[in-house]
Amino acid sequence: MNNFTGDIPDGPVPDSLTTLQFLTLLDLSNNNLTGTLPTFQRWVNVIVTGNALLSNSSWERNSNSNSNSHSKKKMHTGLAILFSVLGVFAGLLLLAGLIVYSLPKRFYRVKDVGLQSDDNTLPHIINGCYITTNSIHTANIDFSKSMEAVSNPVNVFMKTRFCTYYHVEMPNGSTYSVKKLNFSDKIIQSGSQEKFGHELEVLGRLTNSNVMVPLAYVLTEDSAYLFYEQLCVGTVFDVLHGSGNALDWKCRYSIALGVAQGLAFLHGCTQPVLLLDLSTRSLHLKSLNEPQIGDIELYKVIDPSKSTGSLSTVAGSVGYIPPEYAYTMRLTMAGNVYSFGVVLLELLTGKPAVSEGIELAKWALSHSARPEDREGILDSRISRASIPVHSQMQSVLKIALACVAFSPESRPKMRNVLRMLFNAK
Repeated sequence: MNNFTGDIPDGPVPDSLTTLQFLTLLDLSNNNLTGTLPTFQRWVNVIVTGNALLSNSSWERNSNSNSNSHSKKKMHTGLAILFSVLGVFAGLLLLAGLIVYSLPKRFYRVKDVGLQSDDNTLPHIINGCYITTNSIHTANIDFSKSMEAVSNPVNVFMKTRFCTYYHVEMPNGSTYSVKKLNFSDKIIQSGSQEKFGHELEVLGRLTNSNVMVPLAYVLTEDSAYLFYEQLCVGTVFDVLHGSGNALDWKCRYSIALGVAQGLAFLHGCTQPVLLLDLSTRSLHLKSLNEPQIGDIELYKVIDPSKSTGSLSTVAGSVGYIPPEYAYTMRLTMAGNVYSFGVVLLELLTGKPAVSEGIELAKWALSHSARPEDREGILDSRISRASIPVHSQMQSVLKIALACVAFSPESRPKMRNVLRMLFNAK
């Protein structure tokens, strides 16, 4: 270091100072130097403060070299951090892309595996039995093929509180409806396999065209599968409340008459068969004029005492449940008559059993006090088709209102309901 503070005469900086060897710091501060500062080696740091007349451009170039170097280092460090962050971000994007790409592959594989007919995934048949004596059905129904079909969710066409329905195609191309009852539902009394099979065989011997009876059954460890003839049209609910054209009165009356025949038959058996859930959703159609009452076996397997839910859990669908079930929790013929009355009201009004929180039966009763008010109950889309149609609908309305009477003792027996429907003009 060379310190010439206040020691150099006035005038320019001597050029000889630039030749000094081993010079690293030159202090020329507080001299009256003039002119331009000579160019020193790049490693020499020159201090020229206090020299107002000295042009210090060269000095600034040299004195700022260190700060420039420091700035470059800061810039390099910042760039390094930026590139690191960008590298991490790019890596995350790449990882996310790989995950998104691989997930669909994984789901497709799971889906494909679910559709395979792997014997390890099929329900294990404990007992399979034909109930029908019809040789056509016994030749068509293949239990093993059916278990493959019910293992594929694509074949599900309807679900209810207790049942799942499947469309099953047999090896020869014939089709059947298979209903699954899940024994894992604690409300269902599974009992012994032998006892349940016996109950199904008793029901299978019932002969009435308006009652769905099982043709065969399969029992597995946790489920029962019941086989029926293929349901072609759907349920009464589907055709009555669907988006198509309004069902005409001729079809509606045929449905009412057919259901009444089936229910009167079930109540008239040596051991009466009561319906746990009679509604337009449990009434199936082979054609628009051929209704069949479904779920007749539920009464044999449902244990109401094991229910911890609402009344509708074990005693039917909301809107069809007779008021007395709220405190008796006991199925009765009068209770079935009430549910049938609600079905009649649906056919007469075109309205569902519950609409905007109001039960159809209560609404109809409140609008039936005067004869002139009853006109507003009927479905105007069909009641005005002709005078005979209007007259018959009014007659059937009287029957329906009698069926949904609040008191069970006031309701007619099903055999009388059937007779009144036959005579309705």
